[in-house]
Amino acid sequence: MKPTLAVLTALLLAPLGAMHATDPAKPNVVYIMADDLGWGDVSAHGGGVPTPNIDRLFSQGVELTQFMGWCVCSPTRAMLLTGRHPIRVGTAPEVGGELAKEETTIAEGFKASGYRTGVFGKWHNGDDPSTPEFQAAFKEAFKDMPNKKHSGGHGANAHGFDEAWVYYGGGADYFNRRTVQGRGPVSWWHNTEFRPKDEGYTDDILTQRAIEFIRENKERPFFCYIPFHIVHAPLQAKEEDLAAIDPKKAAALPTASGKTTPENKRLHAAMLHSMDNNIAAIRAELDKLGLSENTILVFTSDNGAMEAGSSLPLRGHKHTIYDGGVRLPTAIHWPKGGLVGGRKWDGLCGALDMFPTLMAMTGSTIPQTRPLDGRNVWPALRDSQASPVESYYWVWRGQDAIRTDRWKLHRFFDRFELYDIKKDEAESNNVAQAHADVVKSLTAKMDAWADSLGVALSHQPAPAKYHAPAKPEGEVLAVTVTVTDKAKPSDRLAIAVANWSGSQFATDWIEYDVAFSPGTPARHPWFSTLEGNNSKPFGPLFKRGDGVDQFGRDQSTGHGITDGKSVWEHRIIGLSSTAPGPLGKHGVVFNGGKPGTYTIYLDNLRIRHADGSTTPLWTSGKDTRAGKFTADEKFKDLQIHAVALSQVGK
Repeated sequence: MKPTLAVLTALLLAPLGAMHATDPAKPNVVYIMADDLGWGDVSAHGGGVPTPNIDRLFSQGVELTQFMGWCVCSPTRAMLLTGRHPIRVGTAPEVGGELAKEETTIAEGFKASGYRTGVFGKWHNGDDPSTPEFQAAFKEAFKDMPNKKHSGGHGANAHGFDEAWVYYGGGADYFNRRTVQGRGPVSWWHNTEFRPKDEGYTDDILTQRAIEFIRENKERPFFCYIPFHIVHAPLQAKEEDLAAIDPKKAAALPTASGKTTPENKRLHAAMLHSMDNNIAAIRAELDKLGLSENTILVFTSDNGAMEAGSSLPLRGHKHTIYDGGVRLPTAIHWPKGGLVGGRKWDGLCGALDMFPTLMAMTGSTIPQTRPLDGRNVWPALRDSQASPVESYYWVWRGQDAIRTDRWKLHRFFDRFELYDIKKDEAESNNVAQAHADVVKSLTAKMDAWADSLGVALSHQPAPAKYHAPAKPEGEVLAVTVTVTDKAKPSDRLAIAVANWSGSQFATDWIEYDVAFSPGTPARHPWFSTLEGNNSKPFGPLFKRGDGVDQFGRDQSTGHGITDGKSVWEHRIIGLSSTAPGPLGKHGVVFNGGKPGTYTIYLDNLRIRHADGSTTPLWTSGKDTRAGKFTADEKFKDLQIHAVALSQVGK
């Protein structure tokens, strides 16, 4: 009996599929990302703590000397995973944000190319999944806060990872994986299985699990993403690692900020020692299995150094967008691909470019994605040519910045800073005045980035397309306070008037109509968001240079109505500095300095989103959520109530 065409086709296709899954020519990828490791933390860059195994990667592979990330962790991880600007995917400028399932990840790209995919470590691109076991643990951990709810995240497996040993937050305890200061439930998962009882030092566990993954998949190509927790706070080290660190030598170590203690320096050094040993263990397993020759091994960090670490000689550290905060110690080792010999490549690139680059290096086809911002730098890296990456763009608290291969421009509310990186990598000599043409050209590029991302910059005026006239109607909100002669100009009273349970992104704006009672002083009462991502407990988030309306006015100094013939004015202010995350309280700030009773009127208070839709925060009296107030010798007689529009200005 002759086989049918269908049977013949199946026989032909089956071995081809098997060959694709086990093709030994397909290189493996091991991507190691340290947490808060600064440029000057590794001894290959002159760091005072010996990191011989990390140094071996730099001396045996190729160092990428101009490799960029973000200044905090979540955005850099999103850049790697998606190849898209983190503001575009809702995970920047600050930490947090749930990566949308609609985003195609590097893991999904490798999986589509026949790779086995695994992640072992800190995820921080979404929240813990909502299983019954985790919900029970969450409820117990926050039993003193019964209204606190856990909405649940997608989890790492939903983004293309076959195997995941992860925790989801930031700053977890190294010995029990609880959040900082013991608050919250344990965050430790094997795929979708909540495992709060696993014991051991976090980075030792994830190293062990990563090695097991490598061992189990030695016969097929794999993508192994290892986002270490070290050296992120809390500073916690094993006794055997502490014993390896001389306290006197540790006390003499330089730090990026100079704001730490000798004991913290020693703990930080011991953690570096631990990570260096774990990297040695991973490399030893690759050698043992005969995989090192055809494994692309990447070592990098997510952002610059924390307080106990060093980004020297670069300026800045974590939480800054000077190069010390965003330029990362990075090396790639791949003997079969020619990435050996300890050479350096100075092309501009970064985490944003790793998705398309690693796809190209492995001969994989990028699946259909949303438009990528990252570029394939493999041909340039391989041949030591100029990078195809033109620029990197950051937005951070009160500024944005752009970096090219030569220049770095920082834009603040009231000034520019320009640095010639090729001559001044420490960003110590501001040459903005001497190169006005460069400032102009790079400003245009920054504006193009901002427009492309739709970012609502907090320190720059809103584009003209957002300008609109005031349209108060019906009831308006009146907030009245008596300022006594005891209140100095430096005294402030912040009162919440509206709440919001949602989260906002770097592409959101706050807008409102505002008016004032007659005789209000030059330093007017002013509206501000009062509570958001990384804010201190309850205070105005619109600070100097970081709450600028469409007219270019800094709201923290207080402003009246520009048009003397108008009673009302519409204002719109970018919220990039507080994103992503909750923006729970909104209110009014009164300044001291001139005694009297003053009223500020508000209407049409809302969040405007990138798609043009709006979320109302206050439209009528029913929306009022007055904050707590206790009269004192400085401020008294608070009144918060809705009044008819006709009463304004009388």
